[in-house]
Amino acid sequence: MSGARSVTVGLVGPLPPPSGGMATQTRQLARLLSDSGIAVEVVQTNAAYQPAWIARIRAVRAAFRLVPYAIHLWRCARRVDLMHVMANSGLAWHLFAAPAVWIAVLRDTPVIVNYRGGGAETFLERRLAWVRPTLRRAFSLVVPSAFLERLFARFGFVAEVVPNIVDVERFRPTSERAARRHIVVTRNLEDIYDIATALRAFAEIHRKHSDATMTIAGSGPRLKDLQKLSEMLGISADVRFAGRLDNDDIASLYRDADLMLNPSTVDNMPVSLLEAMASGVPIVST
Repeated sequence: MSGARSVTVGLVGPLPPPSGGMATQTRQLARLLSDSGIAVEVVQTNAAYQPAWIARIRAVRAAFRLVPYAIHLWRCARRVDLMHVMANSGLAWHLFAAPAVWIAVLRDTPVIVNYRGGGAETFLERRLAWVRPTLRRAFSLVVPSAFLERLFARFGFVAEVVPNIVDVERFRPTSERAARRHIVVTRNLEDIYDIATALRAFAEIHRKHSDATMTIAGSGPRLKDLQKLSEMLGISADVRFAGRLDNDDIASLYRDADLMLNPSTVDNMPVSLLEAMASGVPIVST
């Protein structure tokens, strides 16, 4: 209707870098909402520390992120018609998601909780008494999979499934893959993603196909341990630890891949798998 005021949404979540699943979803959702004519104000949960040197001081750096975050939330909730909070389990729920919900409640602004991640069951079992009052204040609970819909139903919550988003212009199949065997892993180097199992599996493949190579795109605390393991397995010459890649580089990596391995022990609907599917890359997953 001509002259009608557009809807404004406060979108709370992380943004790349790094280009993790939730950060990518936050950025894509902001773009798609904007393209639909909806005004979006993003409240970033992983904004850079100001001043930058504070990041090196563990004892105080949290305050230098959380205080500006809370102030931005308070102001944003006053300006928008709806708050949309990207949420996950663990400490991040208590530090970022729950404060966003309660500030929206105090500002009398409707709030949607978009809950994601494979650790929800354990988190809800252990922290339900803390989580329930916050979730009860949400106007709507959104999850990316039927698995999480069923899980939340067990705990008395009604959730609506809104699948994850993939940029099919960036992630698309190609007919020009290299003749050599190239296996990729695009998960962070953390225990829950069990990259060690991927390395052991690749070692078995490499014994039969010596021309095979592996690229591991991700960063994390297990880098040195995994590099040592690749040396012990005798595959270090054909394993590349590419580190953290942006979305364009990940898309290029998939176009050069013959197979994706996903050895994670905790997961829900990983965006990395959806991006591999959109790129036409076969997946072997736990």
